[in-house]
Amino acid sequence: MKSIGLVGGTFSNLIIAIELAETHQITLIELNAEIGLPSSSPGYIQNQNTLTNYLSQQQIDFLQIHSIDNGFTLRSEWALKHLAVIAAEKGVEIYTRTRITKCIENSNGYSIHFVGAGSTSSGTIHCDSLVNDIQWTHQSPGEKQHQIPQSNTILIPEFGKFISIHGGTALTSDCLEVPAETTYYPRSEGLTEIWQTSENWTPNKGWIETIHCTLPEHLEKRHIDTQISEGRRISELLK
Repeated sequence: MKSIGLVGGTFSNLIIAIELAETHQITLIELNAEIGLPSSSPGYIQNQNTLTNYLSQQQIDFLQIHSIDNGFTLRSEWALKHLAVIAAEKGVEIYTRTRITKCIENSNGYSIHFVGAGSTSSGTIHCDSLVNDIQWTHQSPGEKQHQIPQSNTILIPEFGKFISIHGGTALTSDCLEVPAETTYYPRSEGLTEIWQTSENWTPNKGWIETIHCTLPEHLEKRHIDTQISEGRRISELLK
């Protein structure tokens, strides 16, 4: 059975894990303490069936998918956690709060040296293929990061150029008039996601939460649909 290493608990990587778990040995490494937290992925999907094909009805109900013009909104962190549960149930080994300290490419694949949160949480993973999707992983400034070399053989999901973005959630009642250049997604629980290239607009009653991250420059590349489709594309390459 061939082995795959996935770097980043992202939509694309979780779809790869779910699609190939029955035929491959898969290890997923996430830098942060939890899958989906923090999530830098906007909670917007154009076709909800793209996601619901993978989830149970109970999980769909939990997401409280909300219909808006030209699509649907949800909390992306919840969707990521549900996908992680499915992947784990299929036998995918998931390491959270884990950092790659060295990645060595050889004729047999890759040797990945890692260190986790605990004093004894370290080791080496050998895999035939490696997918690096840290571009979607929130990385706090100043914190230690993965050490992964540039290589033409390491697969990277394709979303185009990434740019700096300020994101936040605010009361929907406070987001009735936002600038035209601002992307906003009202959700079912009375909060609205706001994404803007610079922090020019602030809700009157303040932010519920904020995040500074990078996202694809083109709006359609940020959608959950696109990330799932890219995961499926790479799954086909790895079969």
